[in-house]
Amino acid sequence: MTEFRDRLSWDTAQGQILDDDRRYLMMRVDVLMGLFRRLDEPARTQALDALGQAVMEQGGLSAKAYWEAINHDPQALLHSIADISAQLGWGNWDIQTKATGALQVRVKNSPFAWGFGPHDRPLCRPIVGMLTAVGQLIYDQHVQVQETHCCAQGFHADCLFTVLPKTNE
Repeated sequence: MTEFRDRLSWDTAQGQILDDDRRYLMMRVDVLMGLFRRLDEPARTQALDALGQAVMEQGGLSAKAYWEAINHDPQALLHSIADISAQLGWGNWDIQTKATGALQVRVKNSPFAWGFGPHDRPLCRPIVGMLTAVGQLIYDQHVQVQETHCCAQGFHADCLFTVLPKTNE
């Protein structure tokens, strides 16, 4: 499979970066996360949640295209998502499948935590959004994604996420 970065078309005449019909934007992460840092609560949490939802929806379309291209192979999708995330500057993702069937994702060097700076709560909603979309493809049902800890909180060197199928309660 072709490397993600090699598939990108840098069309400077039109001022766009494309992967097929999916348009990307290169932006400094401290600028993006600086927007959230400047918001007071509850607007900050609402805006971060909205960003996560947008990533789940739109990033989910990209994940679905990869899913179809690899014939619904869960391990290939996880490898692809981790690789593409690194190429997009979303940190280094280590994805493990636990004995319980849950996915555990450790992200080193999260750009979202780095760009925001120290905070008392997890900040990586875009990663939660992407993991939600990927989890729904792999498990073929709704999932619950939790950022267990975030390096922005100052206690850990990385961010840790758990992805589980939602139980019907």
